Amino acid sequence: MHTFAYNEIKIISRSQWWADENIRFVDSPEWKKILEEREKIAIKNKDIVYTQAQLDAQKISQDRRNKINELFNKYSYQTEISNKITHENGRKLFWPIEKAKKIWWIVIHHTGTDYETSLEWVRNIYKYHTLTNGWWDIWYNYIIWKDGEIYEWRAWWDYVVWAHNKYNNIWTVWISIIWNYTEKPINSKQYESLKSLTSHLIKKYDIDLTKKMYYHKECVGRNCELPLITESNDFLIWHRDAWHTDCPWEELYKQIQNIKTDLLKQKSFVSSWNLYKKNIFKTLEKIPDDKLIDILANIEMQLDIKKDSSKLNLKLLIIDYFKERKNTKNTIVNKKEEIIDIKLSYPNNDNIKIKTGNITIDISREWNDLYLKWKKFNTLKIPKKDQESILEIISWERIPLWDKQKRYNDNKFRWDLILYVKDEKLVVINRINVEDYLKWLWEVSDYETPEKIKAIIIAARSYAIWYKTKDRKFPWEDYDWIDDPEVFQRYLWYGLEARSPNINKVVDETKWQIITYKWEIIKPWYFSTSNWKTLSYYEYCRLKYSDAICSKEAKKYPYLQSVYDIWSKWQQSAWHWVWISWAWVKYFADKWWTFDMIIKYYLKWVDVL
Repeated sequence: MHTFAYNEIKIISRSQWWADENIRFVDSPEWKKILEEREKIAIKNKDIVYTQAQLDAQKISQDRRNKINELFNKYSYQTEISNKITHENGRKLFWPIEKAKKIWWIVIHHTGTDYETSLEWVRNIYKYHTLTNGWWDIWYNYIIWKDGEIYEWRAWWDYVVWAHNKYNNIWTVWISIIWNYTEKPINSKQYESLKSLTSHLIKKYDIDLTKKMYYHKECVGRNCELPLITESNDFLIWHRDAWHTDCPWEELYKQIQNIKTDLLKQKSFVSSWNLYKKNIFKTLEKIPDDKLIDILANIEMQLDIKKDSSKLNLKLLIIDYFKERKNTKNTIVNKKEEIIDIKLSYPNNDNIKIKTGNITIDISREWNDLYLKWKKFNTLKIPKKDQESILEIISWERIPLWDKQKRYNDNKFRWDLILYVKDEKLVVINRINVEDYLKWLWEVSDYETPEKIKAIIIAARSYAIWYKTKDRKFPWEDYDWIDDPEVFQRYLWYGLEARSPNINKVVDETKWQIITYKWEIIKPWYFSTSNWKTLSYYEYCRLKYSDAICSKEAKKYPYLQSVYDIWSKWQQSAWHWVWISWAWVKYFADKWWTFDMIIKYYLKWVDVL
């Protein structure tokens, strides 16, 4: 039994102040009414004819946004999103929830309104921000009431992207002090709570007290060459440091300097926190990975039932431990382009037209021969012109069912097309490398959480390389596999790459990474569903064969153990393959697990190399 200590501060949770979580969802009565009113206004305004001045203003606005995007690209390390959450318990959120990868700053604000009771103000501001202003939820992450009580405000806890400061939301955490402090100072209880909460957040987010970070103010002058003014500041700032506002007034503004000075005087503050983490990590090192991940999964389930800051902090420490631990093992796969041949499900058996650049190649089949411009061939290779060129089978219409505007036709390919005839049937093969193949694979949607995409892509890569190097799927054929999802993986070709930038990025980021057991590549199994758990290899085998056969075969696959899949149980649906739960991968990824942690939950004793 392993126990861990953590110094806590008391934070009143949303459930304790009775937040009406229903009003965050699109199907709530409140939002239905608001959306109906918006639709009426849209219908009323649909015939408006814009003047040239209005159109020019729209263009200027778009140009301004483009410049802002260019500036933000310079500070991409500050603006990284770890995941995006669109649904909660099967219901669509009015606004998607985004999670930041890193918190760099703490920003402090105060309200301009007085309230008599804490419950009065907390509920009023919640409804005002969420419904009246249409901000989905409260702007701030924490609020400090006049008696020093600290309230959790914005939903989804830590790392959630706030809505308090237009160009600085992603990398900051926001504290608001309740009351109007334009004429009177903050009271001693609030000051001490602010100091304690600030100290707590610095530890939680591992904020560097010595590092200055960049923030962005919108330029409001007449002669702005750039739409944003970018400056640097300390780890702890007031609202007006990062925005054009008078909040807070001078007397209150001075007090933050006192808090900052007090924290910096504690010379052992950062080092003691790092020492604490180091000691915890030493304890974690004694626990095998599979046991530690099981502990973490158990913590997640407990947090779903009841929020507990000590469990949350332990969870964050375990995740940090996995992130910071360096894997010194070398991959056992040669880092070379693995070339594969995929048979396409081209439906026409007698004729094919391929466009390459401005040239159209018309090929026909007669018996077991191919004809191009009256010349006979046994095999034809249509090569790519260059690295960026695209081959298109224009005699093949394959528009996705959901594409009502017919914007896409999944009949385009990178690399080479190879044609030949076998048994009087035209065979069309796409020759491509594994990494580009993965960009065309519809195993996960582009909008999913990055860590979920990574887990699925690495599994798909391992599956493909296994069948290329260890056990060919069709050893009697001239191709490695086919594009039929019932037989192999769902391969949609270049059209999917063109509309899936997030998947493309993940493929590049995880290049060469595969799943191994004892230094050997394994095949991640895709084959069945079960009730609220994944099947072990033995359990799967026993569906078809005897105990004697399965006991012997199971020894070959010790990493295929049965694990619980509680998320699917809650959803009343068994959404998973044998080795991994498609739904619970999302569950773990939304809770900040990294892809290798997710994979190790489902496949015991493996490594991702």
